[in-house]
Amino acid sequence: MRPRRPLHKRRSKEAKLGSKLSSYTYRSNPNDEVAKQSHHTEVADMHRSPQASSANHVWLQRFGLMVLLVVIIVFAVRLLSLSDTVKVIPLNSNGSSKVVSSSLAHNLQVYEQAADKIMSRSIWNQNKITVNTVGLGRGLQTQFPELTNVSITVPLLAHQLLVYVEPTQLALVLQLDNGQSFAVNENGKAIIAEPSSQLIQELSLPTVIDHANLSIQSAAAQALPMSDVTFIQTVVTELDAKQYKISSLTMPAGNNELDVGIGGEPYIIKFNFQNNDPRQQVGTFLATIALLHSQNITPAHYVDVRVDGRSYYQ
Repeated sequence: MRPRRPLHKRRSKEAKLGSKLSSYTYRSNPNDEVAKQSHHTEVADMHRSPQASSANHVWLQRFGLMVLLVVIIVFAVRLLSLSDTVKVIPLNSNGSSKVVSSSLAHNLQVYEQAADKIMSRSIWNQNKITVNTVGLGRGLQTQFPELTNVSITVPLLAHQLLVYVEPTQLALVLQLDNGQSFAVNENGKAIIAEPSSQLIQELSLPTVIDHANLSIQSAAAQALPMSDVTFIQTVVTELDAKQYKISSLTMPAGNNELDVGIGGEPYIIKFNFQNNDPRQQVGTFLATIALLHSQNITPAHYVDVRVDGRSYYQ
């Protein structure tokens, strides 16, 4: 075992070594200064970065909101805009779209073009909020008197107005002495000038020949009293129910008379418009003709039921 040095000798040696170390002067290295400056810069950047990041975040939020607002505005404008054209859909009196297309005075394109023209008169008709649907409906009914009702639907997602048109119920065709003819509605108003044979056939419209010198200048004019139209319709319906085929309907000049020809028979039936009960007059005719047939008598010219409760024949 090595002998240990005395304690006082070790301390004296350490003291000498310490004195030697304390005699050296420390000189900083330039690279150390650069490292310190870099360290201070990094520390400063660490203090500034949260503020810069927050500012960038706010700016991005504002930019995102602006983009979202622009998208919403564009979408709203697109959603509320209306097309320059409309779609016309015909209806019948029951509100069903199953309607004879020829019951309209014109084809659907004519109504659509007229509606488009009315819509183009105002820029307010270009969006769903300010569109004047009331004015559009009135304009179409004024221009086309055969339309008894016009209703308009503004679509929620689509951009084309839906215009539902209900044609008036035609009752008969009135043929004047001057060669003109008009389709007349239930109110007695002349609706369609020169109705087509297809229309007359499809709607089973009776033709009334006028010798009473009625003057009708154009469509939308009052051609007959409503009571006369109802009278004619009732006579036609009652005779048809009894299997009498009507061959002619004529209004003679000079009186309120309706002459009805029966197919296959030589006589006509004389009715009186002033009598408000056409069913009674038809009943009088049926009773009279039944009595004559029982006696093997066939009138050669007419059966007159114009006087209440009486009949005459020739």
